[in-house]
Amino acid sequence: MRTSPTDAGRTPRGLAHNRPLLGAAAHTCVLACALTTPTTLYAQQNFADGLEAASIETLLAAVAGGAVIIAIGALWAAGRAFKRNRRDLTTRAERMTELETKLDSAESILSAEPDAVFIWSPERMVTPTGARNWGRPRVVGSTAGLADPSSGAVDFDFVLSRLEPEDAEALRNGVSRLRERGARFSLSLQMRDGRTYEAEGRPAGAQAVLWMRDITGEREEESRLVETARKADRERTLLSQVTDAAPFPAWRRSADGALIWVNGAYAKAVEAKDADTAIDEGRELLGADILKSATTAIAAQTEFRDRANAVVNGERQVLDIIELPLGDGGSAGFALDISSLSEAEADLQRHLEAHRDTLNRLASPVAIFGPDRRLRFYNRAFQTLWGLEESFLDTEPSESEVLEMLREARRLPEQTDFRAWKQQRLALYTSNEPTDELWHLPDGRTLRVISQPHPFGGLLYLYENVTDQLKLESSLTTAQHVQMETLNKLYEGVAVFGSDGRLKLHNPAYQRIWQLEPQQLSGEPHIDQIIDWCQGLYSNTDEWAEIKGRITAVSDERGNKTGRLSRPDGSVIDYAAVPLPDGNTLLTYVDVTDASRIERALRDRNDALETADRLKSEFISHVSYQLRTPLTNIIGFGEILNTELFGPLNEKQSEYAGGVLKSASELLDLVNDIIDLATIEAGAMTLDVDPVNLDQVMTQVFDMASPRAKQGKRVLEIEHPKNLGSIQADSRRLKQIMFNLLSNAISFTNPGDTITLGGERDAGEIRLWVRDTGDGIKPEHQATVFDRFEARGSSEKRRGAGLGLTLVRSFVELHGGWVSLESAPREGTRVTCHLPTDAKPLSAPAPEAEKTGTAAAS
Repeated sequence: MRTSPTDAGRTPRGLAHNRPLLGAAAHTCVLACALTTPTTLYAQQNFADGLEAASIETLLAAVAGGAVIIAIGALWAAGRAFKRNRRDLTTRAERMTELETKLDSAESILSAEPDAVFIWSPERMVTPTGARNWGRPRVVGSTAGLADPSSGAVDFDFVLSRLEPEDAEALRNGVSRLRERGARFSLSLQMRDGRTYEAEGRPAGAQAVLWMRDITGEREEESRLVETARKADRERTLLSQVTDAAPFPAWRRSADGALIWVNGAYAKAVEAKDADTAIDEGRELLGADILKSATTAIAAQTEFRDRANAVVNGERQVLDIIELPLGDGGSAGFALDISSLSEAEADLQRHLEAHRDTLNRLASPVAIFGPDRRLRFYNRAFQTLWGLEESFLDTEPSESEVLEMLREARRLPEQTDFRAWKQQRLALYTSNEPTDELWHLPDGRTLRVISQPHPFGGLLYLYENVTDQLKLESSLTTAQHVQMETLNKLYEGVAVFGSDGRLKLHNPAYQRIWQLEPQQLSGEPHIDQIIDWCQGLYSNTDEWAEIKGRITAVSDERGNKTGRLSRPDGSVIDYAAVPLPDGNTLLTYVDVTDASRIERALRDRNDALETADRLKSEFISHVSYQLRTPLTNIIGFGEILNTELFGPLNEKQSEYAGGVLKSASELLDLVNDIIDLATIEAGAMTLDVDPVNLDQVMTQVFDMASPRAKQGKRVLEIEHPKNLGSIQADSRRLKQIMFNLLSNAISFTNPGDTITLGGERDAGEIRLWVRDTGDGIKPEHQATVFDRFEARGSSEKRRGAGLGLTLVRSFVELHGGWVSLESAPREGTRVTCHLPTDAKPLSAPAPEAEKTGTAAAS
């Protein structure tokens, strides 16, 4: 039990408390005594006069007895009070012990706290000024950080010395006010060693208590949190600014679907004054259907995305709508303008459909397999080539399934290890290089198979039936070999120069005559190099210049050229320059130096010229026979099949037979055009001139072209006077002229265009013309449309071999006329043939060999 030093020698509080009871008992006793003596005396004096002595004694005895009784009662009451006070003292002592135990526990808890606690208790002594005198404070709690390192003691003055001056003064003043007036305070103090303390002063009864806590780490954490909060606030502000400045509409909705925020682009899109106006008026960018779907998706806490047409800023746009659910039950949305993307997708789809239509019109089989190796597209030619059912192909089978089916039908090249070969085919999907290979099928056909990566992934296959081409190449190789052997045996020097002026072919006699080395003539040297090498063997440069001009000239009018070269070494060389139908030039040289060999030289030269003519004639005859005869057989057999002479055909067989007839007829027409052109250029073309009724010829041509025009959905019309009259001309060639013009117009116009065949007679001239309403011909192409192998329209797509207009011009010129062209882009084209009414047709007698070959071919 704790006792204050000032309580030593004092009366116990219990005894002091019972002092009035003891005093009362004493006073009772004194009063009893006093009543005995003075009262007796007073009674004797008062009653002596009238009372009797016996009566006075009795009264006095009664009074004395009452006093004694009162004294005894007072003493009994004082004894009971004393016992009660002793019980109270015992209870108070026990309570004091309990309080001291709790005080010790509280001090222990304070000592375990991380705070340092300074406690000032006021002393009883008073200073001369009347103020309280405060002693040294008791210190409890964590004091390690505030202790003096030299002594280990904690002193408040030492603590003040370790603070920054301003903070020390603030703490001293705060403690003073706390002790004097009980004023609370809270300070943040900075130690000189960089630590930060929090000081809080409070009154506790009559005591003054100061708590000091080290908050250095907490302050750093607080600073970090404050900086993080500031950064987050800046980022939030920046994000808000960026979102508001975004060029696309953005918005937020509450849980009930109402707009609670929109950006500037949204307000502009709905033509609101500002964002607040758009929110207040509830202006919706989305239509009711889209809004309903978005609300349903957000209610299910799923993302909503769709495309919608909306009017933004008065313009119709295609928007990509994105609505995202938020944690508060609301949503955030965006609207991106994808009008350009939508248009691009539509354009792409139209292009794809156009490409599909184009590929379906091609005669070459085409198949496209996707990245998953499944068939994505095939044209009719592909189905026809492999004989596969549409129901199977429309299921988009894999390439592996297609190969397996073709293998079972024995339509693929025979393979020793089909599995390995199929794996090689499938490995092409991971290669970026195109392939080109030949497939020799069991039925005797040879296919050229080209595979190349598709831009959208997968592979594109192109198939080409090259069976006939390989046969022709083989025949051509054999003919070339025979030709070379023939040339090599000639005494006459022979050289063939191409239109580019380079040597394509020569024999040993040519090398010997011009004294050239084999290595010089290898690699197709140019005529200029050969002229330089032969400078010492000629003196007349004009002859060589003329020969060079004939080789490199681009004029269509080329004729034979012969001459004699007298060389400085005394030798004489006769030469001949012969233009070939393929644009090359044949040069022949004969050495006629020795007079004794003049006759033989002349004979050899004559033989050589005849050989050249014979070769030219044989070439035409060979081409006529080798190409026309097989085609004639094909057409004949095709007609037999098509007429079902040997039995009925099913639908596919009939279709194939019709395709064979059509292709063979087109090829025969092309061969005839080539032979006609070669015959014209060789000067061997003759005309069978007779009076021709123009009305009848034009009607026949119109009837011939009508089916083709109807098939191509062109409108064909005829326009000419009723009595156009007649003209001296070759009827067959005249029909060929007009039919070629009509065919050309049909090929270079679009469905729905109008083609008109017309004629008119003027003074001394007949004009036959064909006019169309097609796309016309660009000005830069009009000068070459009558050249060989030129077939250009406004779309610059090649259609046909490009021989039709060339033959038209050649036949018109053979009749002594000329051809004019009038065309403008998007305005149509008019080709007019001007034929004189009184001029004699130009014709050149054909050599006998050519006539025979042509007749044989016909």
